[in-house]
Amino acid sequence: MSPDIVVERDQSGQPHRGKVFAAIHAHLDDVPYYAGGLCAKLIAEGYTGCLIRTSNDEKCGRGTIAQNILSNQEEHFKMAAALGFKETFDFYYRNHRMNGISSTEIRGRLILLFRLLKVDTVISFNPWGHGEENPDHWVTGRAVEEACWMSGMANDFPEHLEAGLRPHPVCERYYFYARSGQPYNRVVDAGAHIEKKIDAIVECRSQGGGDLGSKLRAELARQRRRLPLLGDSDRTADRAYVRQFLLDDDREYGQPHGLAFAERFFYLDHRPPARSKVDAYIGKYAVPA
Repeated sequence: MSPDIVVERDQSGQPHRGKVFAAIHAHLDDVPYYAGGLCAKLIAEGYTGCLIRTSNDEKCGRGTIAQNILSNQEEHFKMAAALGFKETFDFYYRNHRMNGISSTEIRGRLILLFRLLKVDTVISFNPWGHGEENPDHWVTGRAVEEACWMSGMANDFPEHLEAGLRPHPVCERYYFYARSGQPYNRVVDAGAHIEKKIDAIVECRSQGGGDLGSKLRAELARQRRRLPLLGDSDRTADRAYVRQFLLDDDREYGQPHGLAFAERFFYLDHRPPARSKVDAYIGKYAVPA
């Protein structure tokens, strides 16, 4: 294992009680696949989780554009509930067209939410991740990165101060490992939370393969065959299919570290030290006046 890779394991109790994280993704199935285990882990450790989706997912589904928007919206709320998020927000920018949206507008909306919710930690796309061809992904990631530090600047959106919202920088960040070859320096043990991750993926039916098990079960029944793996109900079939066929990346990421399931992230911690260099120097060299 590279010495630069940190394996993050479960912490007992709720050491993060009182803290807030925001998971920001572009599409219904991004957070469940890339960070479902991490989100469930942080919530179990005391964080309050807030979920933000930037696109309307109109291109993903089996119906018209309007039907796709509705089905993805309904499933987004169900998926959020499965993982334990307290708040869910949708920006509804047009799917696959977000590179035509003002980055300043997206950033401003995120800054408002980061200040309102007092977000300590974000989970999102790596804004400079290699191989990212989906504009919704990299537009979202860059807006998140910019908003994290700008939300701490008092002269950005001073009207927020008039409304009672104080500057609030977001210092801790987990960026998805979304494409092969992207950098990562943290592997999160998702084993204890894999059931919640499966529950979340199962809710992603318009996209994400959440209903592939029940579809396969129905197709086999038409052929007068059955697969014991899929059980005797659609819910059981969908969960079994996700576990057996859709979590190969999580198994692969965990194997080098002796973990059953894991997720990869590029982690950044910009929290200020408890004692600055200036304070340390003063403490060492200051003399009576």
